[in-house]
Amino acid sequence: LGSVAAPFPFARFPGYLGPSLYCASVCYQTIASPLMLLVAFSMEGGSGLPQVELWALLGVATVVLLVGASLMGCYMVPEYRKTFYQHKSLKTLIKWTWEERKVCTLGDGMDASRADVFDFAAWVWPPNDQVRTWLEGWERWEREQPAWFTEKWKARLRHPSVPPEALPPALKRKFDTANENKERYRRASSSLIRSPSLAVSDGDAGGRSAGTSAKVAPK
Repeated sequence: LGSVAAPFPFARFPGYLGPSLYCASVCYQTIASPLMLLVAFSMEGGSGLPQVELWALLGVATVVLLVGASLMGCYMVPEYRKTFYQHKSLKTLIKWTWEERKVCTLGDGMDASRADVFDFAAWVWPPNDQVRTWLEGWERWEREQPAWFTEKWKARLRHPSVPPEALPPALKRKFDTANENKERYRRASSSLIRSPSLAVSDGDAGGRSAGTSAKVAPK
C-alpha cells in the first residue's frame, strides 16, 4: 500500500500520516521480498525461473538498503540524530517547529523556522493569537529584509484561507488597502485598454467628416 500511495504528493511527506506507517512499509517490503520469491519458486512453473540470479539480485538490493541506512545514520548531525524518528502527529510537529526548531531550509533562527510553518495549510498553523503576536514584527522585517521575507512568502498570508483573527489589525488594514489599490489599478487598466480604440475610432470618423466637408465646400 505504501508503494502504491507514494506517487501521491500527500503521502510523500511523512509528517502528514506519521513515521510509523513509513517505517512499517519499509520493514514489510524488506521482509516480504524473500518470502515472495520463495512462493514464486514453489508455484507451478517456478522451477524455470533463474533462481540463482534472482536471489543474488535480492541479496545485493538488501545489502544496499542496509548500508545506505547505516551511512545515513552515520552522517547525521549527532545532536539531531534523535529527531529522525519520533512519533509525532502533524499538529505536534508544527508545534515543535514553531516553538523549538531553529534551523530550516529558509535559514537559521526562530523567525526563519516560524516563517517556514506558513508553507503548510492554515488549518495546521499554531493558534491564532500566537501567529498574530509573531506577525507584529512585520515592520521590523520590512526594515531588515531577512532572506525568507520574500514576495512569495508574503503572498501566503494574503491567501483567502488565512483566518483574519491570525493577522494583527495594522497588517490586516495594510493587506486590505493593498487589495483595494490592486483592484482600482485593474479597473483603471481595463478602461485604458478600451479607451484608445474608442479614441482612434472617433478620430477616424472626425477626419473622414472633415475630409468630406473639405471636398464639398473647399475654400
